[in-house]
Parts: sequence; structure tokens; C-alpha cells
Amino acid sequence: MNKNFKKAKLSNNNIIDIELENGKKINANILFTFEENGDQFIMYEIDEIAYGAKIKEDNSLAAIEEDEWNLVEKIFNEWMAENIESDE
Repeated sequence: MNKNFKKAKLSNNNIIDIELENGKKINANILFTFEENGDQFIMYEIDEIAYGAKIKEDNSLAAIEEDEWNLVEKIFNEWMAENIESDE
């Protein structure tokens, strides 16, 4: 669920511009953002695969810490359950 990114820029239209470590630039769809324990997180999608990252104060992205993944996965699974139910 983590993508190796070099830098990223959030936009206001549910798209995030990401530059990967290999220099390739891609656009990703923002699924949702959330705040927990004073930290902000983002879940986004590239080619129908979900990824997560932490949003830093300057709106750039950072890798999610190992000890935060359980929380992120729990919130993502809850979001998926709500969206799958609402789509049916």
C-alpha cells in the first residue's frame, strides 16, 4: 500500500501529482484524507491500487511509519466497507 515517491503535490481537484524515485511523474486520484493523533494521512489510487502516505506540514508526502500501518489499514477498510455498501 506504499508507493516509492520522491515528492508529491496536492491539488484541489482530488488529484495528486507524484514524482517517483525513478523520476517518472504520475497523477493519482485522492480517495480520502484523515487526521489521527495530530497527524494527517492521505489514501490515493494509481491504476486501481490503493496507496497511503502521511501529509507533512508543507503539504508534501512522507512514508507512513511502521507502527502507524495498523491504524491506516483499519481506517481504509472501514472506508472501503462504507463505499462498497453505498455502491450496491
